[in-house]
Amino acid sequence: MKSEKLTIADVERLLSDPSENARAQVAAKVARQVADVELLPRERELAHEILGYLVHDVAVSVRESLARCLTDNAAAPRSIVLQLARDIDQVAIPVLERSPVLTDEDLVGLVYYGSPAKQRAIAGRPEVRAQVSEAIAHRGDRTAVLTLVHNSGAVINEAAATMLAERYADDADVAAPLVRRGELPALLVERLIAMISEQIREYLVEEHEVDHRVAANLEEQARERTTADTFKRMSTDDMKALVAQLASNGRLTATLILRAACSGEIRFVEAAFAELTAVPDERIWRLIHDVGALGFRAVYARAGMPEALYPAFRRVLDTYHAARSSDGSLDIELFRHHVLEGLREIYEHVEASDLDSMIDKLARVAAMPAALRKQNVA
Repeated sequence: MKSEKLTIADVERLLSDPSENARAQVAAKVARQVADVELLPRERELAHEILGYLVHDVAVSVRESLARCLTDNAAAPRSIVLQLARDIDQVAIPVLERSPVLTDEDLVGLVYYGSPAKQRAIAGRPEVRAQVSEAIAHRGDRTAVLTLVHNSGAVINEAAATMLAERYADDADVAAPLVRRGELPALLVERLIAMISEQIREYLVEEHEVDHRVAANLEEQARERTTADTFKRMSTDDMKALVAQLASNGRLTATLILRAACSGEIRFVEAAFAELTAVPDERIWRLIHDVGALGFRAVYARAGMPEALYPAFRRVLDTYHAARSSDGSLDIELFRHHVLEGLREIYEHVEASDLDSMIDKLARVAAMPAALRKQNVA
């Protein structure tokens, strides 16, 4: 329902009635009228003049009323909205949260010179473009940063994510949501994952007095599981770059490669063995898939992988070749079910309810002296 139009009586009331309530009512009426496309030029000019007067009103309630009514108004004068956005938090927050009138340049300036509450309001807008996200990453309060990384409508590019990783290197609450965002480059995601897992280890040692070696194992397992979860959204080039980074940092482990294989991410397996053996991609593919058991056995040995895990890799690859459809597709859930059953058959002393816990326990098997491997490690 259309609101009543502003009248001369309203203007006279505004000028003569000293009460805050009267001015707040007029403010709301004028703000609603600005969106009326049927206003005559003089009516619109008058409305803008009154808004310019009210935006400087000494009463907070009047400016609040104005801000609330202009929040979603795409026709609101930008100069008025910007004045409200620069006001005290109580007035500014509504327009900062949703006003479509504010430009990215406006928002960046408000992030740099605004309060934490204003930064948080901007970070939670339905859409936050990369330029604004970068400003929040660079200068935002932690509460604004947390709002940003949890906002699915925010574009967090590599520059913003890198700044966040540098500023909050010891803050898993910031890093963890970043890892789950699909737009980040694979190499940055892996850096964040490593950062989070290191914090897990430190927390276990310091807060729960867990043995350093046990904590390190738990850290590695957490890192590998999270890293493996990111493979499915990577391009082939990203996958190769990630493998190279993992290898250079000593994180391209046998169990991580096995996790990838158990998830059907054979691209990662191929890239990993190519990296570890310095064998060209085309030849590594043939050795893994075409030459039979002896080809992969040679690749596995050249990569320096633990002998105790060779049967696991061999079973996973055999299952992969058998489970693929004629069109190359793979039912992942069925594949993982058959892989788990196959590993239980090979490592009959290892009890595990799922593939991840099976791989965790196989890592301990691989680290044991040969004489102890047949003992029950469940």
